[in-house]
Amino acid sequence: MSVHLSGAGLPAAVDVVVIGSGASGMATAVTAAFHGAQVVVLEKADKFGGTTARSGGWLWIPGMPLATALGIDEPAGAARDYIAHEATTHFDAARTQAFLENGGRAVEFFARHTQVQFDMPRSFPDYHAEARGGQAGGRSMVTRPYDGRELGQAIAHLAPALPELMVLGMMLASGDEIRHFTRAFRSLASFRYVAARLLRQARDVLRHGRGITLTNGNALAARLARSALDLDVPIHLRCRVRSLLVENGRVAGVRVTPRRANARCAPAAAWCWPAAAFRTISHASRRCFRMSRAARGITRRHPPATPATAWRWPRRWACGWTQRFRTPRPGRRCRGPRAATANKA
Repeated sequence: MSVHLSGAGLPAAVDVVVIGSGASGMATAVTAAFHGAQVVVLEKADKFGGTTARSGGWLWIPGMPLATALGIDEPAGAARDYIAHEATTHFDAARTQAFLENGGRAVEFFARHTQVQFDMPRSFPDYHAEARGGQAGGRSMVTRPYDGRELGQAIAHLAPALPELMVLGMMLASGDEIRHFTRAFRSLASFRYVAARLLRQARDVLRHGRGITLTNGNALAARLARSALDLDVPIHLRCRVRSLLVENGRVAGVRVTPRRANARCAPAAAWCWPAAAFRTISHASRRCFRMSRAARGITRRHPPATPATAWRWPRRWACGWTQRFRTPRPGRRCRGPRAATANKA
């Protein structure tokens, strides 16, 4: 199978329709296809990868064999205590337990059966390592760098990384590679590494029109896409889902532009963070979030560093809300809820 630039060739009926080509959607597609389902991925953008392709590509999952291999032990109940501390009043014990029991199994499945691989740095602490249940390392893992040539022609349709996170057009891997670049003129070994990396980047741009050493979220999106294509999962770009088709109280398919596809299973969709929910987090001291002009969208305060599966939100904050932020001019304060508003889709 391959990447399609429109709804052309869209099957009339499949077992599973996946809406969105980010990590959640592609992981769903790969898992379903591996177990024998006929799957199609629908992406409204003209590139696949979603925000995952622009992200750091890190996972926070306690109790991984990767941590055990590094000699890092996970105290019983520590991860649950940490999530409870971070989630505060939004803590959901059942979801947290399901995450802790199955998170490691999910990573092992992808590592064993797909192109998705991860590395775990020894010293990458939790965001609040000093909190109850926090650790100085052994829970965060990053996607292993990937050779973009493995995607073949599909690499032309991979969403690029954010320019703000690139150096001379290169996506730098977190950890050792960044340390080499920051020490290029203080260490001979780092200077040699950086020189070789720059030469490789120049060669790739001349041959392929872009750097093909994919790292972080770009590597995760590429590895998931390669795994999906290996399982004959078609990815349809510029294919916007307009509505769900409901029959007898159950979702039976989706209506897309320009065509319609029926599904024998309910569509799988990636959930979004409701903007209104940010104003309830105890870590935030105000109802408004100041936006960083330099970071172009990074908020002054971060929500608690907890997997979304461990959260429980009121029904009125269901998926379907989109965030719109206003960046104040220099010298002016951001006032009231206008700084972070939500419009129902």
